[in-house]
Amino acid sequence: MKRIFSKFIDEGFEIGVLLKFIHGFFEILTGIFLATPGRFITDNVIFYLTQSEIAEDPNDLVANYLINIGNSVSSGINFFAVFYLLFHGIINAGLAIALFKNKIWAYPWAITTFGIFIIYQIYRYFYTHSFLLLVLTILDMAIVVFVALEYKKRLKKKNA
Repeated sequence: MKRIFSKFIDEGFEIGVLLKFIHGFFEILTGIFLATPGRFITDNVIFYLTQSEIAEDPNDLVANYLINIGNSVSSGINFFAVFYLLFHGIINAGLAIALFKNKIWAYPWAITTFGIFIIYQIYRYFYTHSFLLLVLTILDMAIVVFVALEYKKRLKKKNA
């Protein structure tokens, strides 16, 4: 039973850290796209990503959601949004890489940093009531638990 639990922790940790890296990577890309001038995003990227789906089904939920987001982005994008996405993405991706490399210092940093992000996401949830943000926050909480359990296991191995 203990071996199964340990394997569950290992796999949950690896999947969670991979998700944090992917999420961070896409936040960096989004921050870069939002920092581009004009309507580059709606005129090129979103159109390219959604054109085949809209051609097949004009009521496609995801494609229309992306188009609506693109249309709501003004040319004078908020500096805070760009800064937040880039900062959050770099931190997530950087800590994920350090955790994959088994850097022992990264575990407490990740727990603390992800915890701070969770607190901010909870605050934002009560402001926006975004279901996606709620799901993301719950996933982040699970990742913090997996990182903490993995850290405890690594410390035990190190001290043994």
